[in-house]
Amino acid sequence: MGLGIGSLCAGAGLHQAGAPAWVWGVMLVYCFAWPHVALRISLRSASPYAAERRNLMVDSFAGGVWPVAMAFNLLPSVLLLAALAMNNFATGGAKLFGKGVLAHLAGAAMALLLVGPKFLPETSFMTVLLCVPFLLSYPLVLGVVMYRLSIELSRRKDELVLEKRRADEANLTQTRVLAELAARDALTGLFNRRHMSELLAQHCAASQRSGGGFAVALVDLDHFKRINDSHGHAVGDSVLRAFAEQAGAAMRGTDTVGRWGGEEFLVIYPCSSADEAAQGAARLLEQVAAAAVTIPGGETLTFTVSIGLTGHAPPESVDALVERADRAMYQAKSQGRNRVVTLPEGAGKA
Repeated sequence: MGLGIGSLCAGAGLHQAGAPAWVWGVMLVYCFAWPHVALRISLRSASPYAAERRNLMVDSFAGGVWPVAMAFNLLPSVLLLAALAMNNFATGGAKLFGKGVLAHLAGAAMALLLVGPKFLPETSFMTVLLCVPFLLSYPLVLGVVMYRLSIELSRRKDELVLEKRRADEANLTQTRVLAELAARDALTGLFNRRHMSELLAQHCAASQRSGGGFAVALVDLDHFKRINDSHGHAVGDSVLRAFAEQAGAAMRGTDTVGRWGGEEFLVIYPCSSADEAAQGAARLLEQVAAAAVTIPGGETLTFTVSIGLTGHAPPESVDALVERADRAMYQAKSQGRNRVVTLPEGAGKA
């Protein structure tokens, strides 16, 4: 459409310059046949964008021919060259614009050889009138193209933002899943020792800042080595998993239980003294004693635990707190197992 309307400008200039018939023929072929050829070249090319840039160089070459053929008629020459310059710059920036200027000069040189030099820059009123459609339509078409481009860019930007948000959410979810897996014991699904140590450090720091207390229990499965030796490690693993299930059911929503190592488990009772946490420890003791594991042959196996309980006494360290809970747990063992022994906050070694 652009070349069709542009032919009015070029035709007016050629008419005013008295161009020979063969120049008219070339112009008509270029304006009405070349656009279809250029489109087919682009569509069939492995790189349509590169093909279109080459087509623009053909247009730029022709853009150098027509001003010479029009005897440099001012208005149509300026309009055609300005339109080509905008196309080149919009498509390929300054680099393609520079190549277009060279193509203009090459086209002008060829035209000078074929039609000879002629300089009639005055533009007649009729030529001005025939250039008006191009003057009106080209900016309008350019505006429509730019508007559609801005809409497409805005849509693409929204898509990219949405894709990035989804990718960030997926990465965040994956990070959370990995962090959760890294904090869990593979066998029991409870928190592992590293994570429990971090929680203990956090509770100790909070306790020292606020003065609020918390309690800790060390839980050890009674006669666990005998279970492994008598029934095998697969049954021992089932006992560990059964304890984890019973411990999860016995905990309050704020309590945290984790595997401390082997058959030892650690429980954190937030915002509780040792006496207040004793009720939860007793509930855990009873729930475990009532549980049973089915072993090969269809028999059931029951097991018990010994629990050592103590409270945190600021500003004592995590190591001192756990050491006292450990002493309480060994006292429970020495007193017959299947019981809770509580050592008060700050109780030293016997």
